[in-house]
Amino acid sequence: MPEKLKKKRHGTRVNDPSALGVGVSCSKNNIYGLLSHQTAKIRGFTLIEMLLTLAIIAILVSMAIPRYEQFVAHQDVSRVTQQIRDHLQLARNYAQTHQTTVQLCPVDTAKANDTNPTCSQETTWRAWVVAEVDNKGVVRQVIARSEPILSTIQITSGNRKMIKMNRQGGADGFDSTFTITSTQLLNINKQLTLASNGRIRE
Repeated sequence: MPEKLKKKRHGTRVNDPSALGVGVSCSKNNIYGLLSHQTAKIRGFTLIEMLLTLAIIAILVSMAIPRYEQFVAHQDVSRVTQQIRDHLQLARNYAQTHQTTVQLCPVDTAKANDTNPTCSQETTWRAWVVAEVDNKGVVRQVIARSEPILSTIQITSGNRKMIKMNRQGGADGFDSTFTITSTQLLNINKQLTLASNGRIRE
């Protein structure tokens, strides 16, 4: 077989190490040195990448936490506001339907589940009840009770310590305003206004 065909078929064998590149030696020490150098480069690059990743994560977390706290505060304030609205509407509807007087007033949290709870005469509400009362204000029956209010929520009712709904569905006395505020983020709050005719607006 001709020499050219042999080279084409089997490839060119390089017996001279210098053919691998100018100034490159194939000794074991040099090969290990090159590999160690490349490994060090790879390790160093990976460490930088990890530090950058951690820095980015820290930035994202620092941005996300305040937004999450705001979201939770909004949810808590909205939930309590809706609960007060529902109970005011319930008191009005019950008074009209049963032609009776219904009161909504704050009670001590420790006595919120009493059979005949007593109004706390406070303008800051931690718990409350909706109850049918007689002409003297004595509780006939409890219609509804509030859920426990989180310590991060504050409810105030101005100067009103009690809301009474009459048989016509109106609220005795002057207009009442409930302010529901997050104690952690004071700028997050809502207001409910109860007009003397029993209408509720937010």
